[in-house]
Amino acid sequence: MEVKAGGGGGEGIDIGGYNGEKVRRDKMDWIEIIVTSVLGGVIIWFITYRIQEILRTKEKLNEERRKAYLEILAPYIRLLTDLKGKGPIQAMNEMKSYEYGKTSFELALFGSDDVVRANNEFRQYSFKAKEMVDKKDEDKAKELFHLLGKFLLEIRRDVGNRKTELKELDMLRWKIIDIEKLE
Repeated sequence: MEVKAGGGGGEGIDIGGYNGEKVRRDKMDWIEIIVTSVLGGVIIWFITYRIQEILRTKEKLNEERRKAYLEILAPYIRLLTDLKGKGPIQAMNEMKSYEYGKTSFELALFGSDDVVRANNEFRQYSFKAKEMVDKKDEDKAKELFHLLGKFLLEIRRDVGNRKTELKELDMLRWKIIDIEKLE
């Protein structure tokens, strides 16, 4: 232990290397560490909360999309499962309903850009379907199936299968027996 004696000239006692300035710096360092840790924790919590909120919103949007996609496809499913019976008439009646119109708006609002474009292209082409059937234009019928396949493929990509290697007609191969004629 070192003791310095001094007069009243500002000299003090240094006991064992005790230094008040060092203690103040150590306290400030601890305060900085605590404040930084708390602030960092709050920032991390906020970022985590925002990411979770974005993921919940995306999941809700995906649910809305899936619902709209299934509803918009219902008449086509009916048509493909009953081509020779009442399927075509029921499909057309369903497509003329208020509910189907509402679903079409939902698709336009919630669907991905690619799905909306594929649907629009398919629908525009299918508006002329009656003319194609009357004229028995096979090339236009082939194009219609390609556009339907493209629409289904875009839905598939949008709901999570972005890297799918399937082609347009692969989406219909399960239902059309002689699909190779459409290729």
